[in-house]
Amino acid sequence: MISVIRSGMDAALQKLDVTSNNIANARTTGFKRREAMFTDMYSSAIASSTGDRLGIGVQAPEIRMSQKQGNLQKTNAVLDLAIEGEGMFALRNMDDAQSFLYTRDGSFTVDAEGEIATTEGYKVLSSNGNAITVPMRAALTVDVNGVEELGMRALTGIAIQPDGAVEATYGGTQIFVVAKVGVSNFADSSSLTPIGNNLFRDNSKSGAGVIGGAITDGRGKIYSGALEMANTDITEELSNMIRAQQAFSGSSRLLQSETEMVRKFV
Repeated sequence: MISVIRSGMDAALQKLDVTSNNIANARTTGFKRREAMFTDMYSSAIASSTGDRLGIGVQAPEIRMSQKQGNLQKTNAVLDLAIEGEGMFALRNMDDAQSFLYTRDGSFTVDAEGEIATTEGYKVLSSNGNAITVPMRAALTVDVNGVEELGMRALTGIAIQPDGAVEATYGGTQIFVVAKVGVSNFADSSSLTPIGNNLFRDNSKSGAGVIGGAITDGRGKIYSGALEMANTDITEELSNMIRAQQAFSGSSRLLQSETEMVRKFV
């Protein structure tokens, strides 16, 4: 009996940990709340007089990530990107160039090499799986007094369309699509492995990330000038915390009573 009560206390503590983490990240860009999934355990050897197996506690086989859409907050910064719908941005892993990392946090910038990257330096990948380079200057044909000449023109603007197309403007008038921002989807994105800083790795449960263009094969639409906020509902999380605290308190009283009964029996 004591082991059954202990498993209930452990489950309540784990629920508190998960809920506390959700509340702490309620204002983290792109954060997806976690859900602790619990299942009952039954004895395979002990059965009741009716033949039913007896319960021997509870366990938490996994903690899953909720994929509920977070609210989009307008920022007006061109390289602030948000995905509405399924998918995650793919990033080049700085520690292993052959592997990818994934995130819903679209706070991007152009680094010193002219590549779109996160604030931590991870390169954002295109729909073809390559780094996205935005040239600072381009050689263009321009009209000079009625004569066409080849000249260098500086980058004057960047725009990103809902399908992820990165449009670079040179000389104020000539627009070129330099790449498309990639979006990766998964067999089960709720099972991705979190590694901190709002980054994830794929695994055998989630399936490998399949990178492609936005608005294709079930992938979401990209919004430029906006960021996705955390999908945490503070009211719901506080309710979960109160229930977990009550469950832990109740289990503690049961454990005290059971311990006292055993002491008296001995």
